[in-house]
Amino acid sequence: MEPNTLTVRWFDRPAETLRAGGGYTDRLSKSATSNCRTPGGHPEGYLEAFANLYKNFVLALGARIEGREPEPEWLDFPSINEGIRGMAFIDNVVASNASNDKWTTYTV
Repeated sequence: MEPNTLTVRWFDRPAETLRAGGGYTDRLSKSATSNCRTPGGHPEGYLEAFANLYKNFVLALGARIEGREPEPEWLDFPSINEGIRGMAFIDNVVASNASNDKWTTYTV
């Protein structure tokens, strides 16, 4: 209902409402806070999701080029395996469309 709001319900204290872009570095993981791109009150969406993927890829690549290990929160972008699966899906959709069968076998 509210994608920019996180409600934390504690057992021993009142519920807490956290909103996107509010900082909360003391309450959220480093991965969560590093991927919040817009200030509070601004909705995040499709473009910001891709921007985070590109940003994390560049940070991880830069670390590898410099001989360092990338931070774990930078490694959330798709790998070649996801690309191969995506292309296999498209190939299977095209094959299914060309077939007279209602169901076709999915191959990777």
